[in-house]
Amino acid sequence: MTKQKIIALMESSKSEEEWNANCELVKEKCNGYPSFWYETIVLSKIAQKVAAKWDSDAEIHINHKFI
Repeated sequence: MTKQKIIALMESSKSEEEWNANCELVKEKCNGYPSFWYETIVLSKIAQKVAAKWDSDAEIHINHKFI
């Protein structure tokens, strides 16, 4: 997958579930996250902007019921 295809895929996510499925697809196609992932998806705030679509954020949340 090219960088532009990955950006478009992640920006198309309409829910957290779809975002997670798209992350899995990227990892499958790229044998893990590509080297540009953190800079391109996280630092550029794409993750934050997309998560705002479903009233969430791009932060890591710990679910205490699994601890």
